[in-house]
Amino acid sequence: MFTVLISRQEDFCSGQDAISIFLILSICALLALGLSSIIFHIFDFSTGKLTSFSPTFEGCKGVRRHHLRLNSSNSAKPSSCKKNVIGYYSETESIDITVNQLEKLTHAIFAYVEMNWDGSLRFKTEMAKQKFVSLKNKTKSVNSNLKVMFSIEHEYDGIDLYWKYAHETDKFNYINLLSDIRTRFNALNHENQHQYVISITLPAARIEGWELAYDLDQTLEYVDFINVYSMDFYGPWENRYGDTAGPSAPLFCGYGGRRNFNVDHTMQYYVCKSKKPNKFNIAVPFFAMLWRNVTGQFRPGIDVIRWVGLKDGKAEGNAYMSMVAGEQARWKLDNATWDEKCQSSYIWVPETRTYLTFENKRSISAKVKYVKENHLGGVWIWSVDMDDENNSLLNALSSNELCSNSSGSRPVYKC
Repeated sequence: MFTVLISRQEDFCSGQDAISIFLILSICALLALGLSSIIFHIFDFSTGKLTSFSPTFEGCKGVRRHHLRLNSSNSAKPSSCKKNVIGYYSETESIDITVNQLEKLTHAIFAYVEMNWDGSLRFKTEMAKQKFVSLKNKTKSVNSNLKVMFSIEHEYDGIDLYWKYAHETDKFNYINLLSDIRTRFNALNHENQHQYVISITLPAARIEGWELAYDLDQTLEYVDFINVYSMDFYGPWENRYGDTAGPSAPLFCGYGGRRNFNVDHTMQYYVCKSKKPNKFNIAVPFFAMLWRNVTGQFRPGIDVIRWVGLKDGKAEGNAYMSMVAGEQARWKLDNATWDEKCQSSYIWVPETRTYLTFENKRSISAKVKYVKENHLGGVWIWSVDMDDENNSLLNALSSNELCSNSSGSRPVYKC
């Protein structure tokens, strides 16, 4: 998914107006939404050329069109945060979006909007549209230069590109894409006196060679920051990786063929290769992962990672359970076990052979410390609306003073 960042103001579309925008789409939307069939209408990978067109919105009747600018007379005070705190909002979670949440973020991303074959855009559901309108309305009360990021929009602050399952053979054309965007943004910067942002998401490193599809040095010439997909190292997947239960985003630890399955290994790869730690943000998952039919320890003495019995070659469980859903299922999250080596929390119930892993105050504190000690750019959250009703994880992230001090830009990893 290629997301477009937009600044805060009023409602966002008109039912009949044609909206002329400069727009990029992805090969594959976030969490495999499957938009690859339309990318060729926008970007020709055989030539590496970017095109522009005029899509229209469907399902926006009764909503006023507006122009989105941060440098208006009502622009908010500059944020004092020296780190990126990037929060995603999904269309499916029921938890309300609040000003209290938004005040703790530097960027808020709403995912997603669908594109039809003819370039017209629409929300998947009426609930998704109303949730985005709620997000936009509540940003008016936020006392900072919060950037609201949307999958597809007009009059934007920049774009965030997530190309999932890219291939190494596409590397050259991907760089051409970034170069084209940067060239056009530089022209807009001069024309509008406004700095437009380019960010991308990169995969975990040295697992199945996903990182080889990207030329990191050239990429950094064109982007402002990079969100690293440093989570989902374990999950109840419907493939061979589902046979092991463990933390979604362990800071450290890894065993056997999965010794690289941790945040530190991936971040060390990218930072040592680039020598630019402040360009990278790590993931903080705000969801729990549940496995059923969990059996013995992965190795004697290692409780945090366990074997899973598969059914028809698939793990049973819930890969993305909101914290509200976990509480409703009567999981006592305060009774989690802490694994010092992984810096992760989990609950293992041998009587029911169930295993739950999730972030809590202690694991978030460890991640904040890791970001600051290693001079990283910040964090990105999937997703803010998967937190509990008290915003416990977001509050923990904020109370750890991630934004309190700036950090250096030199790598501290042993490269």
